[in-house]
Amino acid sequence: MPRFPSSHARTRTQPSSSPSLSHSARPAPRKRLYAPPLHEDLPAITTSMDQATCADLLASQSAFLQAMGNSADLERFARQWEVKLPQVVEAAERGLLSDETIQLCHLVASRVHTIVARMAERDSAVAKITDKITGDVQDYLAQQGSCSFAFNKDIRQYPSFSSQPRSNSHSAPNEDVLAPYRRWFLDHFSFPYLTTADK
Repeated sequence: MPRFPSSHARTRTQPSSSPSLSHSARPAPRKRLYAPPLHEDLPAITTSMDQATCADLLASQSAFLQAMGNSADLERFARQWEVKLPQVVEAAERGLLSDETIQLCHLVASRVHTIVARMAERDSAVAKITDKITGDVQDYLAQQGSCSFAFNKDIRQYPSFSSQPRSNSHSAPNEDVLAPYRRWFLDHFSFPYLTTADK
């Protein structure tokens, strides 16, 4: 007598041979291509800008030291420094500069500020000394001018010997007084001496 499986018995599900349900028929997952991050090229740009900024700072420091003896060169450096320093600060805030370059910028800026401050103090001291000397000289000249004026006034009141006509001890006698004697001398030329009667 044939035996039939019980209704409670589990039946094994046979795998389907349908191609639509086959694992081999499923498409393979697509591999994602590797895309480099956008900031991967940033270190190269930062290095280039960092080196250029470092060289520019050193050149600016050298130019400032060379310009100290010339006012025109100092004015030219001041105009360039006012433009350059904000650019360096902006690059540092954007993270494009290394710590060494930022420290160099701080060092150069401190040196320039210190030297300029000392020069301003020196110029102020020199200006004060010059003003004092100028005032002293003007006071001295004013005093000398008043003394010279008084001295010249006294001289005008008492003329010097050079302003007076010189008296000539050998000046010619008065013609009217000597006229009779001249006439007698001409009349008695042969014997020009006076006789007892003439006296």
